[in-house]
Formats: sequence, C-alpha cells, structure tokens
Amino acid sequence: LSGDIQGYAKIIVDEVSRLENILKEILCFVKSSRVNKGNVNINDLLSGIVDFISPEMDERHNTVIKEFSELPIIAVIDPDRIKEAILNIFTNAAQATEHGTITVKTRLEDNEAVIELTDTGCGIKEEDLKNIFNPFFTTKPQGTGLGLAVTHKIIQEHDGKVKVESVWGSGTAFKIYLPA
Repeated sequence: LSGDIQGYAKIIVDEVSRLENILKEILCFVKSSRVNKGNVNINDLLSGIVDFISPEMDERHNTVIKEFSELPIIAVIDPDRIKEAILNIFTNAAQATEHGTITVKTRLEDNEAVIELTDTGCGIKEEDLKNIFNPFFTTKPQGTGLGLAVTHKIIQEHDGKVKVESVWGSGTAFKIYLPA
C-alpha cells in the first residue's frame, strides 16, 4: 500500500487493536474466572512485574524503588491474576506520574502479605476516590474504567482487600492485603 491508503490502513489496524483491548477488559470483568492458586513468593512476583514495566517507567522518566521484605513472603495466590491486578495499578501510577517516583514495598502484617504501591503523581481527587473501583468510571479520555474494577475483583477472589489513600496533587498509595 502507498500514500493515503497506507495511512488509512494503519488507522484501521490501530483502532481494531484498541477495540480488542477494550473487549478483553470487558470480558475479564464480566466472566467469572477460575483461580489457580499456589504458593507464590510475593517478592519474586513483584520483581518480575517491575522488570516488565520498566520500559514504560523509563519513557516517563520515573524511578521505581523496591523496598521488599528481607524474608520471602509466601501467599497462596494465582500469580497470573495477581500480576494482572498489580500491573493495572502500576500502569495507572505510571500514567499519573512524570519525572517522579513509584515505590513498591512488601511486608508481612498480621498473617497477611501486604503490597504497597506509592507514587508521586497527580493523585486522585477526593470526589473521585469513592468511584475508582466502579466499572466504567474513568477520568481518562481514552480509558475504559475497567482496570481498577478488574483489580478489585481479582483481590476479592483471593479473599484479600485493597485500600487507597490519595491527595490531589501529591500522589497515591494503594495497599493490597492478601492472606499469607
């Protein structure tokens, strides 16, 4: 293809790809998934996620700081599902932060594995905080509003909980609690 036709073909391919991603998010949210749990070292899982998302962090000139527990933290989880949940939070943190820092911490607290992701980004407005886990709620022009809804669902499937603290203009902290 050449000229305008090549440009139009690229637009079509890009839009089909975008729509496929939206459909995938919707399907992940509505279908009940089978959770395949096993003993997983949370620190190792998070190290892999940080390695995977590093190029996106570098693009926005962000620094990732790892503060992992010295001892391994073992949780009975489905590593693929938890990875999806944490990647959603990391992606949001990367999009909200530029030339900043994203810190990921792990610890054991009251027989729970605690994963804490904190960013120095723009934060979440107080009036939006109550809606961030609602399906289709988004403040992004290109967002579907399913990322954090899926994350919340995955954490609940693991009998865990997620808490969020944010100050508009000062960053956000997500704390995930999973049974150890």
